[in-house]
Amino acid sequence: MHIKQTFLIPCLLACAAASAQGPSADSTPAVRTLRTHEVTDNSLRKSDDLINIGQQTAPTLVISRQSIQLAGSRRLDEVLREQTGMAIVPDLGSGNRSVGIQLQGFSSEYVLILLDGQPMTGRLAGNFDLSRISVGDVERIEVIKGAASSLYGSEALGGVINIITRQAVRKAQASAGIRFGTYKTADANLSAETPFTNNKGFVSVSGNFYKTDGFNANTEYLKEGKTSPPYTSFSGQARGQWRFNESTTLQARIRAAGRQSDMFRSYGAQPFNDNLREQDINAGLHLRHQASRNTTLLARYYYTGYDTRQTVTLQENGRLLQENDFFQQIHRLELQAEHRPDELPLTFVGGIGGDRQSYRNPGSDIRRSMSGYFGYLQGEFAQSEKFRLTAGFRYDGNTDYGGRLNLSAGALYRPAEWITFRASLGNGFKPPTYAQMYQVFTNITQGYTVIGAHNFAEKAAGLKAAGTIAQVWDNASQIASLEPETSTSINAGITIRTGSRMDWQAGAFLHRLRNLINTEQVGIMRNGQQLFSYINIDRVVMRGVEAGWKFTITPNFQLSAGYQLLDARNPAVTDSIRQKSSRYATVRTPDGIRPATTKDYFGLPNRSRHMGPAGNLAASRMGLGASVRGTYRGKYGFLDVDNNGYIDRYDVFVKGHTLLYFSVQKSLLQKRLTLHAGIDNITGYTDYLMPSQPGRVFMAGAEWHFFRKDKN
Repeated sequence: MHIKQTFLIPCLLACAAASAQGPSADSTPAVRTLRTHEVTDNSLRKSDDLINIGQQTAPTLVISRQSIQLAGSRRLDEVLREQTGMAIVPDLGSGNRSVGIQLQGFSSEYVLILLDGQPMTGRLAGNFDLSRISVGDVERIEVIKGAASSLYGSEALGGVINIITRQAVRKAQASAGIRFGTYKTADANLSAETPFTNNKGFVSVSGNFYKTDGFNANTEYLKEGKTSPPYTSFSGQARGQWRFNESTTLQARIRAAGRQSDMFRSYGAQPFNDNLREQDINAGLHLRHQASRNTTLLARYYYTGYDTRQTVTLQENGRLLQENDFFQQIHRLELQAEHRPDELPLTFVGGIGGDRQSYRNPGSDIRRSMSGYFGYLQGEFAQSEKFRLTAGFRYDGNTDYGGRLNLSAGALYRPAEWITFRASLGNGFKPPTYAQMYQVFTNITQGYTVIGAHNFAEKAAGLKAAGTIAQVWDNASQIASLEPETSTSINAGITIRTGSRMDWQAGAFLHRLRNLINTEQVGIMRNGQQLFSYINIDRVVMRGVEAGWKFTITPNFQLSAGYQLLDARNPAVTDSIRQKSSRYATVRTPDGIRPATTKDYFGLPNRSRHMGPAGNLAASRMGLGASVRGTYRGKYGFLDVDNNGYIDRYDVFVKGHTLLYFSVQKSLLQKRLTLHAGIDNITGYTDYLMPSQPGRVFMAGAEWHFFRKDKN
């Protein structure tokens, strides 16, 4: 089994997601009138960040709070799984606890997760676990698809997901809600907010408790235990703001969360206990100042920390099989500025800053730190609503790899109200992580060992002398000090509105990556387990198209659908097959071994050629809302069984499948009481190669809203 299903590659990008209303239009499948609001108040929209999603010409979408509520979504992964070009990917190496995002082909390592404009940390084998984030207090979710490194930094080669919490409080109110469902799932939320001192300040607090017993999606092989483990999580958030005067505002917030999971598993021999504890904290302080009518300044300090410990022990004698103790923290300081010159249709946004990152992993001999620095500037020319040009750059540097300049440019042209053209170009830069360079890690439960590239020769020699490595393969000679990854991305798209009821979107994308850091098997251990390390791949190409359709039958009744076609591959594999290189020359078929052809190469693992929301029907009337949704994902490569270095048509694939969802909600008692009910995976579809996909899930609950009724 590979270290993770996404041992791959950034991949892909997308396009044409914006509607003719502009990039802030709600691209989720929900009725237009169900949106909480269109974000038009810039003072609210940019409280935490002067970088505005509306200034992007790359494909974007905004998922509103009302859309999230109508779909009955409880965690961030549940929201994103139903968006065009996005797939949820479990990390097998962490015991299927980490649920990451694949954004139009880019694996989770290349998608930056932000909370109110600041990066969150804490990744298990590259995946940021989306299920850690409750969406109970989320106001909206902003998504940028494709390379966004010129504004957001090195982790944004594949895109950005920005989780926006409540930005302003106008009146005192509170809510309490709870839901129960299949697998003894319980999800409880509390929140309260109030302004004070004649609306000069506000404070809001929220908390979430989530518990599930997990489930077993592999009853054929897993005799006892769960493929998706039980866990209990807590999270709390507080936010406050004080307006000194009409020009200056100070805002502070803090979020803390913890999760624990205790799991027992038995595959028929040596039953074991797998325990995980993790905690994370995010805190920020933001000072915003309107220096003049044309100039806005923002200074912000941010801290994020993530601490996790996983232990695996034999049940019969308590012997420790595996331990992963990891801590990461980031201190970050940033200064931003926005300037709009008089009598010129220009807007400039820029910033400078730096951060200090530290890591600790005793089991992997990692205890290191790294400092980074950055500066960026973007200009926008918009003489009218019909035409807009953007161009920008960002310089990133760190103490290990020096600096790199990333550029971006884009254009929007709307010759008529019913048609819009978009195009964008950007490049990105991402240095290797300390884990990729130095880690030594053995996963007993999944059966593999990983050695970092920079100390592979030393550590492999030590393990071989100890008798734990049986063989190191010839391809290990390619292991060397890792080079930073770079990318170039191109997007082009069109949006057409036919009448007042129907929108069409289509687009194409092309990504070229150099020095992709790939996880590759380079040997075998004495007990038959796999030995992995990291190797730069010279070239990777991802290209494809994306399309969407939305039909507003009535103001309260809407039908929508989306589709993505993706071709993601390593040209070096195709070249090696043509040249009949020793490892790539043959494929193992049911009838025996034969010479390979380029048609045998399927592409990068864990990437479906065909994918998208198959359809969505949403309706709302008189406080009653309902939504029926479907998502389709075509087959994708899972495992290279004949070890010829690529996924061919005879390897192990996850079958193509469709998942259906239904949700309904009703408001009662002058909107004080809201009842929710829903069914996830209506048909109960499961596959043992999809260990984090549950069968049919029923959920139901209620939420009570506390507020004073406005006086007429």
